[in-house]
Amino acid sequence: MKKSSWVIGSIFLFTLMLSGVASAKPIAALLFPLSGPFSAMGTDMKQGSEVALEEINAKGGVLGQKVEVVVGDDEFKAPVAMRKYKEMVDGQGIRAIGGTLSGGISVAVNEWACKNKVLYMCFCHSSIPLGKEQCGYGFVSGMIPYQTGVATAKYAFQNLGKSWMIVTQDYRFGTDELSAWLTVSEKMGGKFLGNIYSPLGQVDYSAHIPKIAATNPDILVINVYGQSMDAIIKQLGEAGLTNKKMKFVIPKSHLWSIKAAGPIYNENFYGGHEYYWTLQDKFPKAKKFIEAYGKKYGMPPSQDADGGYTGTRALLEAMNAAKTTTDVAKLVKTLEGFKMDYNKGPEEFRACDHIRATSVVIVRGIGAKAKDWNFGDVVAEYPASETLESCENNQKDIPYGAVKLPGK
Repeated sequence: MKKSSWVIGSIFLFTLMLSGVASAKPIAALLFPLSGPFSAMGTDMKQGSEVALEEINAKGGVLGQKVEVVVGDDEFKAPVAMRKYKEMVDGQGIRAIGGTLSGGISVAVNEWACKNKVLYMCFCHSSIPLGKEQCGYGFVSGMIPYQTGVATAKYAFQNLGKSWMIVTQDYRFGTDELSAWLTVSEKMGGKFLGNIYSPLGQVDYSAHIPKIAATNPDILVINVYGQSMDAIIKQLGEAGLTNKKMKFVIPKSHLWSIKAAGPIYNENFYGGHEYYWTLQDKFPKAKKFIEAYGKKYGMPPSQDADGGYTGTRALLEAMNAAKTTTDVAKLVKTLEGFKMDYNKGPEEFRACDHIRATSVVIVRGIGAKAKDWNFGDVVAEYPASETLESCENNQKDIPYGAVKLPGK
């Protein structure tokens, strides 16, 4: 373990003894899916968080002390996440938790944090700013899933065609994206041809490929993530569909999945990203993060790495601003309307619903032309004002929460 104090909860004291680091009290507990179907993305998120931690410590830490945090693997399982967060909070007096890379897990953790008055900084795409999930203790450094749905759907219906079919991961993240696509489709004259629900962890799509080919939509929406996304892209390519006229739109894409697809991820693919590393050309302040991340890990940061970085840095900077690591009320008040200028220009956590007001970037694949980690071209950027619903709508979870989902 380095002196930046990254530790696994189950071996926290033992690791400190071996490293010779003083047993300072940890001020935050962070969990990531370091195993399971989202492990590659979870590792990116953890690494982004680690870069932020090292930056804060290089500037003097929090309240004049080096930052100690507890880090663990939630195994992409809500019961595991809940148990570990509880152990960290009850056993070490931590009042701020963060991490997770699942819309479903984040909702469960947010409910627990609300009941126990613990600050929760969710690093992923999450629906906790919506409806009854709003409780005042949860913040999101990623975005609401419907935002990438809105942005990719708008771009698709304006530029790629009108008829569309979708493969949807069957949990909160996927169904929120589906709701957004259905709503935008109705507004923009889209022609919905059908949905295929995909259970979490599915990696065999061979039974669905013939139906997709026979339906032959202008646009196939790949609304799955993690290993499922890697698998379906590969199988569509093997079936020869990716070299035809059909376009493929992924509401939330990822660098690892594009790299794994190789030449298959060609000019027919369009992915939504909360962040794409070539934005450093537009936002010079991002270069420091990208250089630090690249030097440490040998690759540029993904959007999940940005979510981990932004959430961690904002949380720790808020502790310095509020002059406390444990007074949750003060920390919440400090984070409401908290201004940031990190990797995408000026942003803030909206005071009304605690969502990071950030843009969605659309990246088009370049297939065999890809070199190193340059896998695509940014073709559009939708500001938060074009994808984020009003505070009032989010509080009521409309319009997307009111959509009748096919087969539900």
